[in-house]
Amino acid sequence: MPQANVEIVRRVYALWRQRDWSRIPEFFDPEIELDLSRNVFNPAVYNGYSGLQTYLSAVDEVWEGFRVVPAEFIGDGDVVVTGVTLHGRGKESGVDVEMRLFNIWTLRDSRVLRIVGGFRDRSEALEAAGLPERA
Repeated sequence: MPQANVEIVRRVYALWRQRDWSRIPEFFDPEIELDLSRNVFNPAVYNGYSGLQTYLSAVDEVWEGFRVVPAEFIGDGDVVVTGVTLHGRGKESGVDVEMRLFNIWTLRDSRVLRIVGGFRDRSEALEAAGLPERA
């Protein structure tokens, strides 16, 4: 199942690129928790489909051209750690931002149950996910 879960996470990133939010129920558990309390920008915790919609709206309000570019996927069982680069321009400030972060995805029954984001260090994310350090 680890590779299947990695593929699901890859598809969610593709969904983000396409901005096709109508497919949220296909990929996310109704009890989804999006924990971005570690984030420098917009730290918060979002719950359920309505929470995801609130987050997506907040991103659109604050950022122009916001993109998440995944570069690394490490899967083990129901857990996937991703390394991503965030790109965007602050709508008010006009400042371009590029930031490398790591996220922990937990899946249940082939749908995303929890995402803990905002880890700045790969080793810290892997340790928090209970995964061994890999080259």
